Amino acid sequence: MLLLAAAAVPALAAVPPVQEAQTLLSQGDYSGALERLDRYLAASPQDAEARFSRGLALVKLNRIDEAIKAFAELTRDYPQLPEPYNNLAVLYAQKGDYEKARDALEAALATHPAYATAHENLGDIYSALAGAAYNRALQLDQGNQAVRYKLSLINQLGNGPGAYVAATSAAPAAPKPAPAAVAPPVAAAAAAPPAAVPVPTPAPADTAAQTATSTLNAWAKAWSAKDVDGYLSFYAADFQPEGGSSRAVWEAQRRERVAKPARISVRLLSPHVSRIDGHRLRVDFVQDYSSDSVNDKARKSVELSDSGGSWKIVRETVR
Repeated sequence: MLLLAAAAVPALAAVPPVQEAQTLLSQGDYSGALERLDRYLAASPQDAEARFSRGLALVKLNRIDEAIKAFAELTRDYPQLPEPYNNLAVLYAQKGDYEKARDALEAALATHPAYATAHENLGDIYSALAGAAYNRALQLDQGNQAVRYKLSLINQLGNGPGAYVAATSAAPAAPKPAPAAVAPPVAAAAAAPPAAVPVPTPAPADTAAQTATSTLNAWAKAWSAKDVDGYLSFYAADFQPEGGSSRAVWEAQRRERVAKPARISVRLLSPHVSRIDGHRLRVDFVQDYSSDSVNDKARKSVELSDSGGSWKIVRETVR
């Protein structure tokens, strides 16, 4: 069964109305959560976390077509987020459209190749597609025992522990639809409804989390010192700038903006670390920036990847 993602952006960055809605979701008040999110989104229509939570509420209310529309719009507006693609795959699989589910998962992996949940779900989708192909073969040749045996193996995979996993920003853990057992006359594979998984849990205060926070403090220090090369050295080679610009264009802009002010001060306030997978962490914080001409505080989310023992920035989002 495919696993649904429960959160697309960091919990720390959530504004109180979104947090309230997420609490209502966890308490089973799906209609109340949806109403709260709709009111908030009327004033803040681009809040990715609120829109993602709204999609989950629609799933819980079994308003699947509306949920598909919500997640599809998220993939259009925030193509760098893999979780909406994953949840689209879960919903497509529920409707038996495994080709669309496969395409959505491949899109998720194009943005985050290390997304273990999407890989697991993609394997399940390929199993479902194989089951459908064996079903068709058996309908055409009822006496083919080799096909019948292969189909039984696929059905055993579908009935084993776990199922399609719904994606989350961290590690999801919910049921996913699996092909139904088939016996003559052969029936099409069935999909079980997906379930949302818990919000990502904070990473323990381990060495990796402490090192990631120290890395970002050093990044802020290099920025404050206007050490452009040092500042850029904290970004991974596969860093993808927000907004879709190329790495070269982004780097040229950053060089100009870091070097231009006469004075810069950057501080990280209330950093919160959560683990995405075995090789990636996300740090959510309030960025306190000031220069000779600007004073600004903004919520920020930075994803870091373990690169040979050091942490490098692979994604950066300002809220």
